[in-house]
Amino acid sequence: MAVQFLGDRSWHQRLKYPLFGLIGLMMLTVINRDRVLLNPYAPTWEHYRYFKWWLLPDGFAGSLALFLGPLQFSSKLRRRFLPWHRIIGRIYVCGVAVAVPVGIWIEYIKYVHGIAPLRLLVANIGFGALFVLTTGLAFFLVRRRNIQAHRRWMTRSYAVAVVFLEGRFVDQIPLLSKLWEGPSNFLETHHVSDLWAFIALSLTIAEIVLRGEKLLQRGLSTRKPAARAARA
Repeated sequence: MAVQFLGDRSWHQRLKYPLFGLIGLMMLTVINRDRVLLNPYAPTWEHYRYFKWWLLPDGFAGSLALFLGPLQFSSKLRRRFLPWHRIIGRIYVCGVAVAVPVGIWIEYIKYVHGIAPLRLLVANIGFGALFVLTTGLAFFLVRRRNIQAHRRWMTRSYAVAVVFLEGRFVDQIPLLSKLWEGPSNFLETHHVSDLWAFIALSLTIAEIVLRGEKLLQRGLSTRKPAARAARA
């Protein structure tokens, strides 16, 4: 039984690799899409002219959260380099603290100048509130030395962070974009941004992952006594 459990745990650990591999693919796709912003003469800059100077702090702070977040889930890094784990965690929190208000301000500017609808501003306020709530709880719990609860809320926090990539990734993949037209059009006809659907999807996946971890831990607690009894 102990051997079987170790195999189960190994399989569970391997699930992280395709998940973070997908996130890495989304990052590369979004970076490729936004590389045009490196050209100050690109026509797309006309879209950003009202808030272009706010993009730098928002993009930098948001990128810190997206790129540093996966390092927080590395058990090896946490065990071997705990001080670095804590430093990266604080940088992540600071990134969220900057990116959220600046991002909401950008959406407000877009709404005021007729670039984006009110429903998108409302959705981004909700997105920012969830990002702050999940990250704040993760930070509060680690300060209280409640490590297990901290890890759960950190998972939810990063799931919210990935929402930033999801919509942009779908837009760049023709098949996914076509499949997403139905839900997106349905929500928009009800004056709701499809950003809420990405938020719900991301948090649902996070809860599935957390549920799997909980079942795995429960298996550990029940199989260890059985393994001891078998050895006796």
